[in-house]
Amino acid sequence: MAGINTGHLPGATHEVCVARQGIYDVLSRPIGHELLFRASAEHTESGVRPGIDDNRATATVIVATLTEFGVEDLAGNGDLFVNVPRSFIVDELPVALDPHRVVLEVLEQVPADEEVVAGVERLRRLGFGIALDDFVPDDQRWSLLPLCDYVKVDMSDLGDRLAEFAAALREAAPHAALVAERVEDERDFLAAQDAGFDLFQGYHFRRPTVLTRPALAHHAMVAGRLLVQLGDAQVSYRRLARLTAADPAVALKVFRVVNSVSGAGRTVRNLHQALVLLGRERFRAMLVLEVLATAGHQDDEIPLMALARTRAAEILAPQDPLEASTEALVRIVSELLAVPVAELDPELHRSRPSARVLAACDVLDSYLEAIAQEQVPEIGSPYSALHVSLVYLTALREARALLATVYQPVPRLRAVPEQRGTGDARAETSAPVGEAVTG
Repeated sequence: MAGINTGHLPGATHEVCVARQGIYDVLSRPIGHELLFRASAEHTESGVRPGIDDNRATATVIVATLTEFGVEDLAGNGDLFVNVPRSFIVDELPVALDPHRVVLEVLEQVPADEEVVAGVERLRRLGFGIALDDFVPDDQRWSLLPLCDYVKVDMSDLGDRLAEFAAALREAAPHAALVAERVEDERDFLAAQDAGFDLFQGYHFRRPTVLTRPALAHHAMVAGRLLVQLGDAQVSYRRLARLTAADPAVALKVFRVVNSVSGAGRTVRNLHQALVLLGRERFRAMLVLEVLATAGHQDDEIPLMALARTRAAEILAPQDPLEASTEALVRIVSELLAVPVAELDPELHRSRPSARVLAACDVLDSYLEAIAQEQVPEIGSPYSALHVSLVYLTALREARALLATVYQPVPRLRAVPEQRGTGDARAETSAPVGEAVTG
């Protein structure tokens, strides 16, 4: 695509990393995996770094799970264990994961105050499993023991008191599985078994495996404006889709989340439909975590060219405008990630575009490629070079007008009722295709 490539936009792409370590039963069979934060593939140890606190680390892990790797691929045949600090427990930040096959590990520094107890009870009602991480004899979370499904104990903290402590935990939480952490060798494994532990985790079985994947970074201003728009109940899904098309990174994540959670097994025709299936609440939760996890890039070229290209595709294929804009958007993602469209489509679960949509997008690509190489476009019937040129200039003008609203100072929002459910598509399909996003 003319004007967009990763060669001169290094901030637009980055590497997503997450590590996982198995949790095993007494027969050394994996029953689940703990997800561990990694700042980069080069970092072999977990833990925060300067500028990365527990909230950001957890957001990074959740976003990677939601939008890059997928729960099914990471969990295998077991459960996923995810560390959560206080903000996620008391609902200041959204967990955003499907409770199915996810266990939330309450970090050791989280006090068992009234808000935390209520938060754990709420998460259990939603269907999440609950684990207490790094539990010790003088732990401040004893009152949470009746609510937990797993209690994780670092063997190195107990020494000769391991069996005594395990017995005390059995009495306080008879229904919880006891997990021995830091099982470094065969001797530790046997000691943990003798002490009465049910599950085991440590280097004796396997070191954490770091998984990496190239990803697109969101545009900071566009993502911020989307969050503002999601706070206004009057903003239609058509308007949200129009603005989402300005950020290929966010659009790609929407398709992936819908495919893996809300719309699993359903073929998605276009971005508008994907947003309706996802719903405002889930979309907002995904964006909050995305913005918290990464700073995003500031280069305005991608939003401008993405909007212009998707809008031009709509004009060139007036019978299927939403499908055309989505096809153009997928091609942009393909170019930015250097991944063929044919490899993207299976994970997006997108229906095959019509012949006229493909033809319109092919013509647009040919025109932009010729312009980029300073050549005369060769456009065949029923299109003409002049027609495509006028369409693209019109789309570029509309894109600049839309982005002008994005870069305006964010107004103070009035209070609106919290939106629940997957939302509705109230007559939004009748909105004008080129409708601008304001506010």
